[in-house]
Amino acid sequence: MKRVDPRARLRLAVLTAAAGLVCAVVVLIPEAEIAGWYGASLLRPVFQPACHQITDRCLDLGAGPLPVCARCAGLYAGGLVGLLVTLLSGHRFQPPLRWLAAAATPSIIDFILGFTGLPTLANWPRFVAALLPGLVVGLMVAEAVCRMTAGNRSAPAENHVE
Repeated sequence: MKRVDPRARLRLAVLTAAAGLVCAVVVLIPEAEIAGWYGASLLRPVFQPACHQITDRCLDLGAGPLPVCARCAGLYAGGLVGLLVTLLSGHRFQPPLRWLAAAATPSIIDFILGFTGLPTLANWPRFVAALLPGLVVGLMVAEAVCRMTAGNRSAPAENHVE
């Protein structure tokens, strides 16, 4: 198993911190709204391009619905875990694409059921079903960061234009 080199670790740490911040904002927006923090409600639309934000499909941790649906929350959380696993272990993981397909199957089935009007998973099972594909994507993104960093450091001389 390959190790994460120091340059890649730094880039991975920055990316993981950014992903952690996004996850924290998702969880804290309802709390901030209840606390009356100015502008908290203005953050909800930030997530609209990536999520339908149907209130009935959003997790409620006690302060009101999250600004993303349960599936998106699961994907974000799983992605963060994948990045953290690589960063904290110092090992590079290269999951094959078929792992992503297998991991996403429950969420895809649930999506298709909802699209056809058949009953779908409740919010918490939908969140859990999305954790695994999020984790695999997080591992894949971490590996891509490692590869790009290695590529930048060892660029062949013939690629230079004079």
